[in-house]
Amino acid sequence: MVLELFGLALIKTAAICIEIANIGLLSGLLYLYIKSYRQIKIGFTVGLILFASVLLIRSILTIALLIIDSDMLTGKQVLIGGFIEFIALAILLKITWDY
Repeated sequence: MVLELFGLALIKTAAICIEIANIGLLSGLLYLYIKSYRQIKIGFTVGLILFASVLLIRSILTIALLIIDSDMLTGKQVLIGGFIEFIALAILLKITWDY
């Protein structure tokens, strides 16, 4: 028996709530990074903006996949999410290494 809320399995609903919280945090980070970039205009800040943007896209795609896919949780979400997270971490490593 699977617990359901709003027609979705409870685990999917929890994952969606977490991703919505991530979107809120990432939006706050983007706001701060853009504000900082307008003041100091250095490459490190551009890298932080790109990093936060990629993670924001990942969170949005994760929510879409969780809503659209009818299976409980498949490897598809994990694979796509992991790939996008890898790109974001690579950007962070590059800018940290360079600055």
